[in-house]
Amino acid sequence: MSAHFELDDDKVVVVIGSGAGGGTLAAELTANGVDVVCLEAGTPIDIVQDLPTMYQRIKWADTRLSEGDLNPKLPVFIGKAVGGTSVIWGGVALRLQAHEFKARSSYGAVPGTSLIDWPVTAEELAPWYERAERRMGVTGKHGNPFLATHNHSALLQVAARKLGYSNVNGGHMAINAVQHDNRPACRQFGFCAAGCVIGAKWSSKHAELPRAEASGRFELRTEAMAERIEHDKSGRARAVVYIDRNGNRRRQKARAVCLAANGIETPRLLLLSASGQHPDGLANSSGYVGRNLMMNAHATVHAVFEEQLNDYKGVQVTRIVHDLYESDPKRGFYGGGGYDARPFMGHTPIMYSLAM
Repeated sequence: MSAHFELDDDKVVVVIGSGAGGGTLAAELTANGVDVVCLEAGTPIDIVQDLPTMYQRIKWADTRLSEGDLNPKLPVFIGKAVGGTSVIWGGVALRLQAHEFKARSSYGAVPGTSLIDWPVTAEELAPWYERAERRMGVTGKHGNPFLATHNHSALLQVAARKLGYSNVNGGHMAINAVQHDNRPACRQFGFCAAGCVIGAKWSSKHAELPRAEASGRFELRTEAMAERIEHDKSGRARAVVYIDRNGNRRRQKARAVCLAANGIETPRLLLLSASGQHPDGLANSSGYVGRNLMMNAHATVHAVFEEQLNDYKGVQVTRIVHDLYESDPKRGFYGGGGYDARPFMGHTPIMYSLAM
């Protein structure tokens, strides 16, 4: 049952964003007796099993461009809907490798970057990975079975081993192989990245927001575009100014504000919230807010086969080649990645991707 809170209610926590971070946080706060107002810039989305249609429905249409040496006009794909980008992610739920937490130590200084090691280690983060994996029902973890493989993943595994790769195994997916968390087991519809119509794939939309709403302490306001965060004399966030669906400017008071608006909108809002006390934006005494965004790079190869693979039947990723995860200077670039195979959902029947 959804709640309703007044704009001058300063006892609520305002969560900006209803995606993976915001939705999960809202569920946790309400479970602990905290009243939550969630501001979501997007709308509720009806899921259909058609990838191009879903991308058009959920993508952030406002112009957002990343800058950098690679491509200064590269468009950034961001989900703008209830549940955020978690609605259309593929469900691949891998842990960062130990060496990735020590990028500077592993790779050395990288020209043109401010590369540093993470302030935490893989060992320190492991309990939190485990908690997330159990909550999301990640396959191949904590007693959960792997999802069944299918044609294109089987083909990838055979080809990889012929090429000498040995570390080819089932992908850890946040998609139920068995019923979990009141969500059904996967039925192999094959449209994971278009959104799961039955909720077998973990998303904030299907797993976290219903949990928050059931508490009776949660109000979700859609088409609510956060404009700035206001703070009191002590520097504590006390209100959020947003534009509602009718174009009216609203101000929601708060006991605290949680900003979970993805890697683009989060720093943007912090910078827009500059004040006399924080002239460079909130939480930006270092001057690094909005800088050094790291993207997940990938390359794709499309292939057409003589025989029909029926690769659309089933979860998109069930096998991944892990042999290349370690960084190797001989390759001519920093970092590593994995090969996986998935349906292209276009005119060619299969796509292999190498994510680095």
